[in-house]
Amino acid sequence: MKTTQTNLPLVSKVARTAEEINELKKLSTEKLIIWIVGRSQEMGVKLTLEELVLECWLINPEKHALRGYPQFPDSRTVLKRAGEMRGKKGLLTGSEVSGYVLTELSRRQYADLRELVAVQKVQAARGYNAADRTISALDEAPYKRLRKTPAYEKLAHGREQEIVETDFLYFYGVTWHTKRSVAHNRIKNVDAVVAAFESRDPLLGRARQLLNDKFQHVRKQLLEANGSCSDRSSLSCSASL
Repeated sequence: MKTTQTNLPLVSKVARTAEEINELKKLSTEKLIIWIVGRSQEMGVKLTLEELVLECWLINPEKHALRGYPQFPDSRTVLKRAGEMRGKKGLLTGSEVSGYVLTELSRRQYADLRELVAVQKVQAARGYNAADRTISALDEAPYKRLRKTPAYEKLAHGREQEIVETDFLYFYGVTWHTKRSVAHNRIKNVDAVVAAFESRDPLLGRARQLLNDKFQHVRKQLLEANGSCSDRSSLSCSASL
């Protein structure tokens, strides 16, 4: 007899409806853990740490997935929060293997959360500098560098007139001594990063456009064979001597 194996979709054990999940997505990780553990206690179930990680991901994959890989749960945030809640905060008791239960302090919090979720009155948590989980940290690193460049910061603070040639060089990560092939690759890579992120950060696109309009001659010289100082600005050459 031939058996077939079907991959059934994973579903939360504790969150019952789409409306409930939509409300739970607004909670911080700590409050979501309190709600999950509290609901599981009402159901007579103890969730292990692995199951707790899975529940957080199933309820809010946008926040609890691996960076750039939404189909996989990321355990780091839940592990950190659960450890703090079982330790210094006194919000959980139990163990990773046997499962967690709420303390007297967190039971009061759960009662409030349960009521807010039921009447759909949960206020969305506003995390400071929250990471964008739709992109990997590796992809986000060059974007963060561009946001810290003098050209971007000057434009962000309304000091466009202060942007100078060295800001163009810093933006693209090149100098007048950079080999043409290296300069070509760096400029190409930075332009690709800007193209990928300018829809969510229009200021970045403006910064690139301003630099290339104002210093078109600099870009041209960098992409051509490295010439003598007579072909460059006197400021750049005097600094290199």
